[in-house]
Order: sequence, then structure tokens, then C-alpha cells
Amino acid sequence: MHTSDNITIPIVPSFVVQEEGARKVLVYLNIPELKVKRAFPNIFKFLPSNGQEKVLDFQNQSFTFTMNVQTKLYSISIARLPGEIQPERCSIMYQRGGCWITLYKLESMSWMNRICDDLVPGLDTQESYNQTPQASAPAEEVQLKDTDMPPPFNSVPLAPPVPPRSSSSKKAPAPPPPTH
Repeated sequence: MHTSDNITIPIVPSFVVQEEGARKVLVYLNIPELKVKRAFPNIFKFLPSNGQEKVLDFQNQSFTFTMNVQTKLYSISIARLPGEIQPERCSIMYQRGGCWITLYKLESMSWMNRICDDLVPGLDTQESYNQTPQASAPAEEVQLKDTDMPPPFNSVPLAPPVPPRSSSSKKAPAPPPPTH
């Protein structure tokens, strides 16, 4: 058996971005299978109980996160953020079903206008080496339970879900609009 037969294609988790104040950006990564346990001695901190963080790397204008959860590999690499960050202050917080990555901006300027503008590339996510489209985590309602974080009021989804592969079964047509 060749080693190439065992290569796991990373899943790019769906994620949302929320600015909090002038210098803080929160990125929520949706990892549905993730379970957590309380850390000891800090009982307010949670650690993955069914997964292992492989890479968490913050650079001046980029970050990379990779994690094994059960038999799946989740990975996201943002090659170019809209502005510079302070890598030494950035952090991650785990919760059941996902994690929050906190980025601290070097300058107090809004990133949302750059991320949401159709004429600007937004966040530059790195492509895979073989140029085949990466699988995306299934789009699910994001539950922000078990956290002190407020629900994102200005969240912007930045990773559109990959369209499902064509299957032999067809969906029923949409019902007609109601008539008055």
C-alpha cells in the first residue's frame, strides 16, 4: 500500500467573522464533531476531548489552523488578512461544536468593509497543492451555547459551502407562493 492512499483531504470548516471593538476580530470555526472537556487547573478553559490541535500559527498578516477530530482533518489557512495582527496576543478558545480564534489588530481600522466588498478579494484562503476543490464542513445552524461570547450580530460568512455533488435523487420542487 502506498502512502498516498492514506492521505486525508482536509475539510475547510465553515466560518464567520465578527469585529469586536476597534482592535479585535473573532473568527468562529464550525467543527460539528468537536467535543470538549474542562482543563485542569483552569476549570473555565476547555480543551478538545476527541481531537488534537496539530497547527495553530499566527503571523503578521496570516494564520493557519489544523486539527484532527476523530477521523477527520479540519484545516484553514488565511494567507492574507485585511490588516496586520499582533501574533503574540492572538488565541483560540474551544467549545462544543467549534472554536473561536481571537485576532488582535495592529491598527484600529475596520476589516468588515474590506471583507464584504465584492471588488476586494476579502480573506485570501490558501488553495490546496493539487488544485482540487477542498471539501467543506456541512452547513449547519451555528449554536453558540456553552460560551460567554454574545451571539454574533455582525457575522459575515466567508466560506461559502461547496455545492453538493450531483446525486441520482432529486429534491422536490419548491411549493408555489401563497395566493391571497
